[in-house]
Amino acid sequence: MMVRGWSTALFALSLVTSTMPAARAQQVPESAKVESIPLELKSPDRYQIPSVLEPIRRVTITAPSDSILRSLELPVGTSVRDRQEIAQLDRAEALARVKIADASVKEMQATLALLKQTPNAAVAEAQLEAAQARAELAALDLDRCTLRAPFAGRLLDVAVSPGQFLPKGAKVAELADDSSLRVLIPLERPAATVGSNVKINVEGQVVAGKVQASLPLPESLAPLRELATAFTAAWVIIPNDKGELEPGQRALSPSLPTSPLATIPARALHQPAKGASGGGSHVQVIRNEYVANIPVRVLGTPGPERVQVSGLFRPTDALVVSSSVPLIAGTLIRFSDSAAANGGVEPTSPDPAEGGEVAGITPPRSGARVSPGASTKSRTTTRVPPATAPATPKAVAPPPF
Repeated sequence: MMVRGWSTALFALSLVTSTMPAARAQQVPESAKVESIPLELKSPDRYQIPSVLEPIRRVTITAPSDSILRSLELPVGTSVRDRQEIAQLDRAEALARVKIADASVKEMQATLALLKQTPNAAVAEAQLEAAQARAELAALDLDRCTLRAPFAGRLLDVAVSPGQFLPKGAKVAELADDSSLRVLIPLERPAATVGSNVKINVEGQVVAGKVQASLPLPESLAPLRELATAFTAAWVIIPNDKGELEPGQRALSPSLPTSPLATIPARALHQPAKGASGGGSHVQVIRNEYVANIPVRVLGTPGPERVQVSGLFRPTDALVVSSSVPLIAGTLIRFSDSAAANGGVEPTSPDPAEGGEVAGITPPRSGARVSPGASTKSRTTTRVPPATAPATPKAVAPPPF
């Protein structure tokens, strides 16, 4: 059977320790069967999609009519109170209309007084009401010449200067309420329930927020659909009473992977034992001919008997799918050239459920520990077989993964 990139190995059935009697040490096998495959890694950078903090409220203050800007004393970044004056437009024309309207009201009042006892009194009353309404409109136009803050906040932008002519609808300033901020970030669906508390990373600092709404992923987050994790887009509200955060700061979801990703056979994943304290899921890889345990984060199951994980993998790592004996981190592995001799065809095993390629092993020294990040040089100098162990078979070059 052709198996692309798979290798099998015979490994030691047990590891020699310094406390084992010499008689037992001589019985330690020198080989076992192991399945290994190369890893196809994806960079996490594709999924590190930052979101931007937004004010909880934002409004653009515009000119209500064609006019000239007479005053604007508040610079960008100024905090303003509710209904505080921001800018003043030219009031001369509006003030004149108010005077005309007031005079019209007085005229209608005098006319009504003369015609009060005549049949035309009802007409005069209607004319007086119309004049009073025109006076109210003129007063509103005059009040619109003073641009005020609709709520307490901070000026994020000032687009004009005093003396400038402004057409109706021209932008004068932009005001935002930054006492609370919001951000649309991807979260794992179970954690994105409305009202739940979440922690997100905002430019290096972890802040707490509350989920306001859960929505389908927008197109800006479309790459996340490639992951096995079920994501949803959540609006998160972050209190900012002390003003420690700023609109425009970048925020990252804690659900996004930060290490290289790989899709591996489910049987290659080692789950922590029930009741075990500390530790999590991990996989074993062959790195520079040594076995290394790599802690991983399980992202989901993209298909039957497959699982997507994220961990500190290297492009040259070969994943250990299964082995006939438990492997200890630091075990030296030397594959034979059986696969190469057979033209890349995996050797036939008497047991159909068992696959592998012959390899010799050198157990790690008793009590030694190997970190997944240790260098090859340091491992080579520390992984020496015990004096009582049988000699390692003649080493052969490992096949390429």
